[in-house]
Amino acid sequence: MSDVPRGIRCMWLRGGTSKGGYFLNNDLPTDLAERDALLLRIMGSPDPNQIDGMGGADPLTSKIAIVSKSVRDGVDVDYLFLQVFVEEAIVTDAQNCGNIPCRCCAFCDRTWTG
Repeated sequence: MSDVPRGIRCMWLRGGTSKGGYFLNNDLPTDLAERDALLLRIMGSPDPNQIDGMGGADPLTSKIAIVSKSVRDGVDVDYLFLQVFVEEAIVTDAQNCGNIPCRCCAFCDRTWTG
């Protein structure tokens, strides 16, 4: 059964006016092009309705947090915020969001402590 695709752990959380998917870095492809293609499929982009994905057809609901345990001294968690465009096949870290990071602690608590 090694040809059966494995699932990808994800938690969908709202932070303020934003909503998005929270993923563990180790569960995603290391190649950035493959990772972005996967995230586009998960969100249902590019499609103005994101009908085949988890995105909510709005930039406020097409956000991703990629979370990992930090290897840096004095730092518990590293995260990467990504904006998934709704109508274009674009995933970018060029933007910022204050709402998605505020839920990283809840994600980590439920992911690493059960």
